[in-house]
Amino acid sequence: MNLSETRRQTLFDLVRVLVTLAMAALAAGGIFWVTQQQHAHPWTRDGQVLASVVHVAPQVSGPVVAVHVVDNQLIAKGDPLFEIDSVLYRQAVQQAQANLAQASAEAKDAAADAERALELHARDDLSQQDLDLKTALAASKAAAVDAAKVALETAHLNLSYTQVSAASAGYVTNLELDTGTYAAAGESVMALIDTDSFWVAGYFKETDLPFIAIGDPAVVTLMGHPDKPLAGRVQSIAFGIARRNMSATLGDLAQVAPTFEWIRLAQRIPVRIALESPPADLPLRVGYTASVAINPSPRADRD
Repeated sequence: MNLSETRRQTLFDLVRVLVTLAMAALAAGGIFWVTQQQHAHPWTRDGQVLASVVHVAPQVSGPVVAVHVVDNQLIAKGDPLFEIDSVLYRQAVQQAQANLAQASAEAKDAAADAERALELHARDDLSQQDLDLKTALAASKAAAVDAAKVALETAHLNLSYTQVSAASAGYVTNLELDTGTYAAAGESVMALIDTDSFWVAGYFKETDLPFIAIGDPAVVTLMGHPDKPLAGRVQSIAFGIARRNMSATLGDLAQVAPTFEWIRLAQRIPVRIALESPPADLPLRVGYTASVAINPSPRADRD
């Protein structure tokens, strides 16, 4: 190899090294720029539309005799949902009315008897002990009347519970309830999505949280409606997520997976985004996938 070829080879090697260094510098600069942009505008595509779900459960038990809604129906607050067989509860009202009438009659007789006993005692024709017994009986019968009134009110209340109405406006979803189904008191038989409770949960890396503050404006983009971004604000930031390595039951040993992550991944923490006036022509549905971008307030406003 002559001198000129050696020089050309040296120059070629130098250029190759410089190109490699330049590419590495560009890559490092790109990573730094992306990191700064992520800090300046935290963003995640791991978001989801959520809402409050009202689990409708009857307050009395019995077979369902009528269902007044259909699946995915929009209903208003107070609209009837379903009815429970009221025969036994009407009979309970009638029984309570009869008990009240009997208790009232007995109380009236006991009060009159106590009054006569008081007159006899005033003429020394009745002992103090007998007077006390008559007075105590009258008081007992009066208390029985009060108890019968409460029982009647309870019977009327239970009868009213056979008519189940919506506690809030919303959408009936995944409806499987039908006539003939036995509904047990306190057990949910219908799900109602509250129309006024929609929000977005954005799952941000824990390294993003120092750059997110309550009240920061946010932009939500739904996967199915990318042309209709929604405005919102950071409402709250979760204080915890479920632990993976923990005992299944209280008092048991921790279950630790026999693996080690060489690259430590940042945990994702839910950030609640309150939506501001979503468009009426865009129906929100629980479970929609969303991307969330935060526009942090200036540091002076955050402190």
